[in-house]
Amino acid sequence: MSDTLHPQSSELLARLPAPPKAFTPEGARAGHAALTEWVCGPKPEVAQVADLSVPAGRYAGLRSPQGQSFEAADCPGIPIRRFVPRPGADRAIVYLHGGGWVQGTLDTYDTLCRELALACDAQVFSVGYRLSPETRFPGAVVDSVRALRHVRDEAAAFGLDPAKIVVSGDSAGGHLAVTATRWLKAAGQPLPAGMALVYPVADRRLDSGSVEAFGEGFYLSRVQMAWFWEQFLGDAPIAPTHPDLSPALADDLAGLPPSLVITAGCDILRDEGEALARRLTEQGAPAEVLRMPGMLHGFIRFGAIVDDAPRAIAAIADATRRWFA
Repeated sequence: MSDTLHPQSSELLARLPAPPKAFTPEGARAGHAALTEWVCGPKPEVAQVADLSVPAGRYAGLRSPQGQSFEAADCPGIPIRRFVPRPGADRAIVYLHGGGWVQGTLDTYDTLCRELALACDAQVFSVGYRLSPETRFPGAVVDSVRALRHVRDEAAAFGLDPAKIVVSGDSAGGHLAVTATRWLKAAGQPLPAGMALVYPVADRRLDSGSVEAFGEGFYLSRVQMAWFWEQFLGDAPIAPTHPDLSPALADDLAGLPPSLVITAGCDILRDEGEALARRLTEQGAPAEVLRMPGMLHGFIRFGAIVDDAPRAIAAIADATRRWFA
């Protein structure tokens, strides 16, 4: 079960402040923003960056796979940041950021989205979905579904081939990516061409072997992840095995697009991400796994610190080229 920390991961851990004694949304967001300043590196130049939005009320009436309906009041405007790597790029990645559904912004993911746009030769649409605890589950899922539909429906205006749109996300964003795609399938909507899931949240139970092995002292702790779940769900009486919470346990994954699941060797979410890949494949939705040995949770944003961040981005680029083809 063990995995040895990469020296660059050890160096990162040594530079991190001590974990807080109590978690708060404000403290989590401030810490996330402060970390961003020194782990992400400089922003590469792209041809165009524009702040857009999904209009309020658009797709009102959408339903969950369980039949819950979301009306206009449940569908506010959603900020989206569009990154265009070069004129004429006709493929796209809809990106759902990580941060435990509590933290993460268009600004803190700006560098990563630029890197993805350039590496994948694709327009990237970064989604500013509503955060918890201000908006509980399933608000972020609703926003993710609406953002995916919006990019596809406006493909012509964006200069996109609607068959060349994939979804990607890291951590909580990986959870949103696969869950939103499940919702699209249940509604009979067109699906993304692929899913690039980076150390996705995939099992609410938090009882895997990697949780036991890396639950404390490896950046993302079990206590912190449990707190993120509490912020996301509040007191909603939802079983931990519900497929909207634990896609690694879902039985409705057949028909989903191919996936790349990237995991970090020293991450509590490692085993649930790899279990999700197995579950997808078993149900006929092939998923390949790329485990990055010795890496910590969050590493894909740590390009100024760890060499495996650009390697992971390159792997996504390789997968998207195959899906686009």
